[in-house]
Amino acid sequence: MSRVVLAGMPAWGHVNPSLPIVRELTRCGVEVTYYTGPEFREPVERAGAEFRAYPPGSIGVRDIAEATRTGSTLRVVTRGLDATGVLLPFLVGELERDRPSAIAFDSNALWGRMAAASLGLPMISLMTTLMVGGKDFSCLTARELGRFLGPTIRDLPATLAAKRRVVRRFGKDLYPPYPTLPMRGDVTIFPIPRWLQTDNPRVDETCHYVGPTFDEGGDGGFDAELAAFLDAPRPLVFVSLGTLHAGSDAFFRTCFEALDGLSARLLIATGGTDPAGLGRIPADTLVRPSVPQRAVLRRAAAFVTHGGMNSALEGLAAGVPLVVVPQQAEQLIIGLKLAERGAGTVLRHHLSGRPVPGAELRAAVAQALTDPSRRAAAEKLGASLGDGGGAVAAVKAIQARLGG
Repeated sequence: MSRVVLAGMPAWGHVNPSLPIVRELTRCGVEVTYYTGPEFREPVERAGAEFRAYPPGSIGVRDIAEATRTGSTLRVVTRGLDATGVLLPFLVGELERDRPSAIAFDSNALWGRMAAASLGLPMISLMTTLMVGGKDFSCLTARELGRFLGPTIRDLPATLAAKRRVVRRFGKDLYPPYPTLPMRGDVTIFPIPRWLQTDNPRVDETCHYVGPTFDEGGDGGFDAELAAFLDAPRPLVFVSLGTLHAGSDAFFRTCFEALDGLSARLLIATGGTDPAGLGRIPADTLVRPSVPQRAVLRRAAAFVTHGGMNSALEGLAAGVPLVVVPQQAEQLIIGLKLAERGAGTVLRHHLSGRPVPGAELRAAVAQALTDPSRRAAAEKLGASLGDGGGAVAAVKAIQARLGG
Protein backbone atom coordinates (compact mmCIF):
# COMPACT_ATOMS: atom_id res chain seq x y z
CA MET A 1 0.00 0.00 0.00
CA SER A 2 1.25 3.50 -0.86
CA ARG A 3 1.82 5.99 1.92
CA VAL A 4 2.10 9.74 1.46
CA VAL A 5 3.45 12.12 4.08
CA LEU A 6 2.09 15.66 3.91
CA ALA A 7 4.05 18.58 5.38
CA GLY A 8 1.57 21.40 5.80
CA MET A 9 1.57 25.07 6.68
CA PRO A 10 -0.32 25.61 9.94
CA ALA A 11 -2.89 28.11 8.63
CA TRP A 12 -6.55 27.47 7.86
CA GLY A 13 -6.30 28.89 4.36
CA HIS A 14 -3.57 26.34 3.60
CA VAL A 15 -4.95 23.32 5.44
CA ASN A 16 -8.57 23.53 4.27
CA PRO A 17 -7.90 23.01 0.51
CA SER A 18 -5.74 19.98 1.28
CA LEU A 19 -8.33 18.06 3.30
CA PRO A 20 -10.57 16.89 0.42
CA ILE A 21 -7.43 15.63 -1.35
CA VAL A 22 -6.44 13.75 1.80
CA ARG A 23 -9.94 12.29 2.04
CA GLU A 24 -9.83 11.13 -1.59
CA LEU A 25 -6.36 9.62 -1.17
CA THR A 26 -7.52 7.56 1.80
CA ARG A 27 -10.67 6.54 -0.08
CA CYS A 28 -8.39 5.19 -2.81
CA GLY A 29 -6.42 3.15 -0.30
CA VAL A 30 -3.43 5.49 0.14
CA GLU A 31 -2.28 5.98 3.72
CA VAL A 32 -1.68 9.63 4.61
CA THR A 33 0.37 10.99 7.50
CA TYR A 34 -0.21 14.73 7.95
CA TYR A 35 2.28 16.93 9.81
CA THR A 36 1.00 20.34 10.90
CA GLY A 37 0.11 22.37 14.00
CA PRO A 38 -1.90 20.88 16.88
CA GLU A 39 -4.89 23.13 16.12
CA PHE A 40 -5.62 21.00 13.05
CA ARG A 41 -5.72 17.55 14.64
CA GLU A 42 -9.51 17.17 14.49
CA PRO A 43 -10.06 18.14 10.82
CA VAL A 44 -7.00 16.15 9.71
CA GLU A 45 -8.17 13.01 11.49
CA ARG A 46 -11.73 13.54 10.24
CA ALA A 47 -10.31 13.53 6.69
CA GLY A 48 -8.86 10.07 7.36
CA ALA A 49 -5.18 10.90 7.87
CA GLU A 50 -2.84 10.08 10.71
CA PHE A 51 -2.09 13.35 12.48
CA ARG A 52 1.39 14.23 13.70
CA ALA A 53 2.23 17.55 15.32
CA TYR A 54 5.19 19.75 14.55
CA PRO A 55 7.53 20.20 17.53
CA PRO A 56 6.36 22.92 19.95
CA GLY A 57 7.81 26.31 19.13
CA SER A 58 8.73 25.46 15.53
CA ILE A 59 5.91 27.22 13.64
CA GLY A 60 2.22 27.74 14.33
CA VAL A 61 -0.95 29.59 13.44
CA ARG A 62 0.00 32.70 15.42
CA ASP A 63 3.44 32.90 13.84
CA ILE A 64 2.00 32.97 10.31
CA ALA A 65 -0.80 35.36 11.25
CA GLU A 66 1.56 37.81 12.95
CA ALA A 67 4.02 37.69 10.04
CA THR A 68 1.22 38.22 7.51
CA ARG A 69 -0.19 41.23 9.35
CA THR A 70 3.08 43.11 9.02
CA GLY A 71 2.24 43.64 5.35
CA SER A 72 5.54 42.12 4.22
CA THR A 73 5.57 38.84 2.32
CA LEU A 74 9.22 38.39 3.30
CA ARG A 75 8.33 38.31 6.99
CA VAL A 76 6.41 35.06 6.34
CA VAL A 77 9.30 33.68 4.26
CA THR A 78 11.80 34.45 7.03
CA ARG A 79 9.59 32.71 9.58
CA GLY A 80 9.46 29.63 7.35
CA LEU A 81 13.22 29.62 6.86
CA ASP A 82 13.78 29.79 10.60
CA ALA A 83 11.32 26.94 11.14
CA THR A 84 13.17 24.82 8.57
CA GLY A 85 16.14 24.61 10.92
CA VAL A 86 13.95 22.65 13.34
CA LEU A 87 11.50 20.92 11.03
CA LEU A 88 13.85 19.51 8.38
CA PRO A 89 15.92 17.35 10.75
CA PHE A 90 12.72 16.45 12.61
CA LEU A 91 11.01 15.19 9.44
CA VAL A 92 14.07 13.41 8.07
CA GLY A 93 14.63 11.69 11.41
CA GLU A 94 11.06 10.42 11.49
CA LEU A 95 10.86 9.38 7.84
CA GLU A 96 14.23 7.61 7.69
CA ARG A 97 12.76 5.08 10.11
CA ASP A 98 9.48 4.74 8.19
CA ARG A 99 9.98 5.82 4.58
CA PRO A 100 6.82 6.86 2.73
CA SER A 101 6.14 6.46 -0.98
CA ALA A 102 6.24 10.24 -1.49
CA ILE A 103 6.24 13.55 0.36
CA ALA A 104 3.55 16.10 -0.36
CA PHE A 105 4.11 19.61 0.91
CA ASP A 106 2.43 22.96 0.99
CA SER A 107 4.12 25.08 -1.66
CA ASN A 108 5.48 27.31 1.11
CA ALA A 109 6.58 24.52 3.48
CA LEU A 110 10.28 24.57 2.58
CA TRP A 111 11.11 21.82 5.07
CA GLY A 112 8.78 19.37 3.29
CA ARG A 113 10.42 19.77 -0.11
CA MET A 114 13.91 19.66 1.36
CA ALA A 115 13.05 16.48 3.28
CA ALA A 116 11.88 14.87 0.03
CA ALA A 117 15.12 15.91 -1.67
CA SER A 118 17.20 14.60 1.24
CA LEU A 119 15.48 11.21 1.15
CA GLY A 120 15.25 10.96 -2.65
CA LEU A 121 11.44 10.71 -2.59
CA PRO A 122 8.86 11.92 -5.15
CA MET A 123 7.74 15.49 -4.52
CA ILE A 124 4.09 16.56 -4.62
CA SER A 125 3.44 20.27 -4.22
CA LEU A 126 0.06 21.55 -3.04
CA MET A 127 -0.45 25.16 -4.09
CA THR A 128 -3.07 27.28 -2.37
CA THR A 129 -3.33 30.03 -4.98
CA LEU A 130 -2.12 31.04 -8.41
CA MET A 131 1.57 31.19 -9.26
CA VAL A 132 2.49 34.87 -9.35
CA GLY A 133 5.24 36.08 -11.69
CA GLY A 134 7.15 39.33 -11.80
CA LYS A 135 5.07 40.87 -14.58
CA ASP A 136 1.89 40.37 -12.54
CA PHE A 137 3.00 43.25 -10.33
CA SER A 138 2.63 45.63 -13.28
CA CYS A 139 -0.99 46.08 -12.16
CA LEU A 140 0.25 48.03 -9.12
CA THR A 141 0.26 51.80 -9.20
CA ALA A 142 3.43 53.67 -8.25
CA ARG A 143 2.00 54.41 -4.81
CA GLU A 144 0.97 50.79 -4.28
CA LEU A 145 4.35 49.53 -5.47
CA GLY A 146 6.12 51.89 -3.10
CA ARG A 147 4.05 50.67 -0.18
CA PHE A 148 4.79 47.07 -1.18
CA LEU A 149 8.53 47.61 -1.64
CA GLY A 150 9.05 49.47 1.63
CA PRO A 151 8.43 46.50 3.96
CA THR A 152 10.13 44.18 1.46
CA ILE A 153 13.36 46.21 1.47
CA ARG A 154 13.18 46.51 5.25
CA ASP A 155 12.88 42.73 5.72
CA LEU A 156 15.22 41.59 2.93
CA PRO A 157 18.43 41.45 5.05
CA ALA A 158 16.74 39.20 7.64
CA THR A 159 15.41 36.92 4.91
CA LEU A 160 18.80 36.60 3.19
CA ALA A 161 20.47 35.89 6.52
CA ALA A 162 17.91 33.18 7.30
CA LYS A 163 18.48 31.62 3.88
CA ARG A 164 22.25 31.60 4.39
CA ARG A 165 21.80 29.80 7.71
CA VAL A 166 19.67 27.10 6.04
CA VAL A 167 22.09 26.64 3.12
CA ARG A 168 25.17 26.52 5.39
CA ARG A 169 23.57 23.93 7.63
CA PHE A 170 21.93 21.64 5.06
CA GLY A 171 23.81 22.32 1.82
CA LYS A 172 22.82 24.17 -1.33
CA ASP A 173 21.94 20.93 -3.15
CA LEU A 174 18.85 20.47 -0.96
CA TYR A 175 17.70 24.07 -1.31
CA PRO A 176 15.09 24.55 -4.06
CA PRO A 177 16.18 26.30 -7.26
CA TYR A 178 15.36 29.95 -7.90
CA PRO A 179 12.64 31.23 -7.83
CA THR A 180 12.17 29.32 -4.60
CA LEU A 181 8.66 30.19 -3.45
CA PRO A 182 6.08 29.04 -4.15
CA MET A 183 7.71 25.66 -4.73
CA ARG A 184 6.72 23.26 -7.45
CA GLY A 185 7.14 19.49 -7.24
CA ASP A 186 7.32 16.56 -9.61
CA VAL A 187 3.55 17.03 -9.55
CA THR A 188 2.00 20.36 -8.56
CA ILE A 189 -1.68 20.52 -7.65
CA PHE A 190 -3.52 23.85 -7.96
CA PRO A 191 -6.98 23.81 -6.34
CA ILE A 192 -8.06 26.70 -8.55
CA PRO A 193 -9.63 26.98 -12.03
CA ARG A 194 -7.16 27.37 -14.89
CA TRP A 195 -8.64 30.69 -16.00
CA LEU A 196 -7.51 32.33 -12.75
CA GLN A 197 -3.83 31.62 -13.49
CA THR A 198 -2.02 34.49 -15.17
CA ASP A 199 0.56 33.80 -17.90
CA ASN A 200 3.64 32.33 -16.26
CA PRO A 201 6.56 30.45 -17.87
CA ARG A 202 6.83 28.18 -14.80
CA VAL A 203 3.48 26.57 -15.63
CA ASP A 204 4.08 23.30 -17.49
CA GLU A 205 2.65 19.80 -17.90
CA THR A 206 3.43 18.91 -14.29
CA CYS A 207 0.95 21.58 -13.11
CA HIS A 208 -2.61 20.36 -12.61
CA TYR A 209 -5.39 22.94 -12.20
CA VAL A 210 -8.13 20.85 -10.64
CA GLY A 211 -10.42 23.61 -9.36
CA PRO A 212 -11.58 24.13 -5.78
CA THR A 213 -11.30 21.24 -3.35
CA PHE A 214 -13.91 22.29 -0.83
CA ASP A 215 -14.24 20.36 2.40
CA GLU A 216 -17.93 19.48 2.45
CA GLY A 217 -17.81 18.76 6.16
CA GLY A 218 -16.33 22.09 7.15
CA ASP A 219 -19.29 24.47 7.22
CA GLY A 220 -20.44 23.88 10.78
CA GLY A 221 -23.82 25.07 12.01
CA PHE A 222 -25.58 28.24 13.12
CA ASP A 223 -26.31 29.15 16.70
CA ALA A 224 -29.78 30.48 17.46
CA GLU A 225 -28.85 34.17 17.14
CA LEU A 226 -27.07 33.74 13.82
CA ALA A 227 -29.81 31.48 12.43
CA ALA A 228 -32.49 34.02 13.32
CA PHE A 229 -30.45 36.84 11.75
CA LEU A 230 -29.93 34.91 8.52
CA ASP A 231 -33.61 33.98 8.28
CA ALA A 232 -34.78 37.58 8.60
CA PRO A 233 -36.11 39.39 5.50
CA ARG A 234 -34.02 41.69 3.26
CA PRO A 235 -30.83 40.79 1.39
CA LEU A 236 -27.69 39.83 3.32
CA VAL A 237 -24.36 41.63 2.85
CA PHE A 238 -21.50 39.60 4.29
CA VAL A 239 -18.17 41.28 5.13
CA SER A 240 -14.98 39.38 5.96
CA LEU A 241 -11.30 40.10 5.41
CA GLY A 242 -10.26 36.53 6.21
CA THR A 243 -8.48 34.88 9.13
CA LEU A 244 -4.95 36.27 8.64
CA HIS A 245 -5.72 39.95 8.10
CA ALA A 246 -6.89 42.25 10.85
CA GLY A 247 -9.36 44.61 9.25
CA SER A 248 -9.00 47.98 10.92
CA ASP A 249 -11.64 49.33 13.25
CA ALA A 250 -11.97 52.23 10.83
CA PHE A 251 -12.85 49.95 7.90
CA PHE A 252 -15.57 48.12 9.78
CA ARG A 253 -16.99 51.41 11.02
CA THR A 254 -17.00 52.59 7.41
CA CYS A 255 -19.09 49.51 6.62
CA PHE A 256 -21.53 50.49 9.38
CA GLU A 257 -21.96 54.01 8.01
CA ALA A 258 -21.72 53.38 4.27
CA LEU A 259 -24.10 50.43 4.13
CA ASP A 260 -26.75 51.87 6.45
CA GLY A 261 -30.01 52.48 4.62
CA LEU A 262 -29.37 49.99 1.79
CA SER A 263 -32.39 47.92 2.87
CA ALA A 264 -30.06 45.04 3.61
CA ARG A 265 -28.79 43.15 6.64
CA LEU A 266 -25.07 43.38 7.40
CA LEU A 267 -23.06 40.48 8.83
CA ILE A 268 -19.41 41.19 9.64
CA ALA A 269 -16.79 38.57 10.55
CA THR A 270 -13.95 40.60 12.06
CA GLY A 271 -11.21 37.93 12.04
CA GLY A 272 -8.30 39.35 14.00
CA THR A 273 -10.13 42.53 15.05
CA ASP A 274 -11.87 42.59 18.43
CA PRO A 275 -15.59 43.32 17.86
CA ALA A 276 -15.75 45.00 21.26
CA GLY A 277 -13.68 47.88 19.93
CA LEU A 278 -16.11 48.84 17.20
CA GLY A 279 -18.52 50.76 19.40
CA ARG A 280 -22.27 50.89 18.82
CA ILE A 281 -23.54 48.27 16.36
CA PRO A 282 -26.25 49.63 14.04
CA ALA A 283 -29.64 47.99 13.65
CA ASP A 284 -29.86 45.05 11.22
CA THR A 285 -26.16 44.40 11.79
CA LEU A 286 -24.49 41.42 13.45
CA VAL A 287 -20.78 41.31 14.26
CA ARG A 288 -18.91 38.10 15.06
CA PRO A 289 -15.20 37.18 15.22
CA SER A 290 -15.93 34.31 12.81
CA VAL A 291 -18.83 32.49 11.16
CA PRO A 292 -19.20 29.29 9.07
CA GLN A 293 -18.38 31.13 5.86
CA ARG A 294 -19.59 28.75 3.15
CA ALA A 295 -22.92 28.26 4.88
CA VAL A 296 -23.35 32.02 5.29
CA LEU A 297 -22.47 32.68 1.64
CA ARG A 298 -25.34 30.45 0.52
CA ARG A 299 -27.64 33.04 2.12
CA ALA A 300 -25.73 36.14 0.97
CA ALA A 301 -26.59 38.62 -1.76
CA ALA A 302 -23.19 40.39 -1.74
CA PHE A 303 -19.76 39.54 -0.31
CA VAL A 304 -17.21 42.17 0.74
CA THR A 305 -13.93 40.23 0.90
CA HIS A 306 -10.16 40.67 0.92
CA GLY A 307 -10.01 38.48 -2.18
CA GLY A 308 -8.00 35.61 -0.74
CA MET A 309 -8.22 32.58 -3.02
CA ASN A 310 -10.36 30.43 -0.72
CA SER A 311 -12.82 33.24 -0.02
CA ALA A 312 -13.05 34.28 -3.66
CA LEU A 313 -13.79 30.74 -4.82
CA GLU A 314 -16.27 30.14 -2.01
CA GLY A 315 -18.11 33.30 -3.02
CA LEU A 316 -18.25 32.19 -6.66
CA ALA A 317 -19.39 28.69 -5.67
CA ALA A 318 -22.37 30.31 -3.93
CA GLY A 319 -23.03 32.54 -6.95
CA VAL A 320 -22.48 35.72 -4.92
CA PRO A 321 -21.12 38.95 -6.49
CA LEU A 322 -17.93 40.11 -4.79
CA VAL A 323 -16.61 43.48 -3.68
CA VAL A 324 -12.88 42.86 -3.31
CA VAL A 325 -10.88 44.99 -0.85
CA PRO A 326 -7.39 43.49 -1.29
CA GLN A 327 -4.85 43.59 1.51
CA GLN A 328 -1.99 42.15 -0.60
CA ALA A 329 -0.91 42.37 -4.24
CA GLU A 330 -1.88 38.74 -4.90
CA GLN A 331 -5.43 39.49 -3.79
CA LEU A 332 -5.55 42.45 -6.16
CA ILE A 333 -4.60 40.13 -9.03
CA ILE A 334 -7.40 37.74 -8.06
CA GLY A 335 -9.89 40.59 -7.72
CA LEU A 336 -9.00 42.01 -11.14
CA LYS A 337 -9.53 38.57 -12.70
CA LEU A 338 -13.02 38.44 -11.19
CA ALA A 339 -13.78 42.00 -12.28
CA GLU A 340 -12.75 41.18 -15.86
CA ARG A 341 -15.46 38.53 -15.89
CA GLY A 342 -18.13 40.77 -14.40
CA ALA A 343 -18.41 39.00 -11.05
CA GLY A 344 -16.68 41.56 -8.86
CA THR A 345 -15.64 45.12 -8.15
CA VAL A 346 -12.22 46.01 -6.77
CA LEU A 347 -11.65 48.76 -4.18
CA ARG A 348 -7.86 48.88 -3.94
CA HIS A 349 -7.34 51.77 -1.53
CA HIS A 350 -5.83 49.68 1.28
CA LEU A 351 -2.90 48.72 -0.95
CA SER A 352 -1.70 52.32 -0.95
CA GLY A 353 -2.48 52.93 2.71
CA ARG A 354 -5.66 54.90 2.13
CA PRO A 355 -9.06 54.31 3.72
CA VAL A 356 -11.83 52.98 1.53
CA PRO A 357 -14.22 55.88 0.84
CA GLY A 358 -17.68 55.14 2.20
CA ALA A 359 -19.37 56.41 -0.95
CA GLU A 360 -17.39 54.01 -3.17
CA LEU A 361 -18.04 51.08 -0.86
CA ARG A 362 -21.75 51.85 -0.79
CA ALA A 363 -21.92 52.16 -4.59
CA ALA A 364 -20.07 48.87 -5.14
CA VAL A 365 -22.29 46.96 -2.71
CA ALA A 366 -25.45 48.56 -4.11
CA GLN A 367 -24.42 47.46 -7.61
CA ALA A 368 -23.81 43.92 -6.38
CA LEU A 369 -27.27 43.89 -4.81
CA THR A 370 -29.21 45.39 -7.71
CA ASP A 371 -27.37 44.59 -10.97
CA PRO A 372 -28.54 41.13 -12.11
CA SER A 373 -25.56 40.82 -14.47
CA ARG A 374 -23.21 40.67 -11.46
CA ARG A 375 -24.99 37.73 -9.91
CA ALA A 376 -25.35 36.05 -13.32
CA ALA A 377 -21.58 36.34 -13.88
CA ALA A 378 -20.82 34.95 -10.42
CA GLU A 379 -23.24 32.07 -10.94
CA LYS A 380 -21.74 31.25 -14.34
CA LEU A 381 -18.21 31.17 -12.94
CA GLY A 382 -19.39 29.20 -9.93
CA ALA A 383 -21.01 26.58 -12.16
CA SER A 384 -17.67 26.06 -13.94
CA LEU A 385 -15.59 25.46 -10.82
CA GLY A 386 -16.00 21.69 -10.97
CA ASP A 387 -14.69 21.41 -14.53
CA GLY A 388 -11.14 20.63 -13.39
CA GLY A 389 -12.19 17.50 -11.52
CA GLY A 390 -11.43 18.64 -7.98
CA ALA A 391 -9.93 16.24 -5.46
CA VAL A 392 -10.55 13.22 -7.71
CA ALA A 393 -8.40 14.73 -10.48
CA ALA A 394 -5.74 15.73 -7.95
CA VAL A 395 -5.45 12.18 -6.65
CA LYS A 396 -5.27 10.74 -10.18
CA ALA A 397 -2.29 12.99 -10.87
CA ILE A 398 -0.64 11.97 -7.62
CA GLN A 399 -1.22 8.27 -8.24
CA ALA A 400 0.23 8.58 -11.73
CA ARG A 401 3.45 9.89 -10.17
CA LEU A 402 3.41 7.06 -7.62
CA GLY A 403 3.01 4.56 -10.43
CA GLY A 404 -0.36 3.16 -9.44
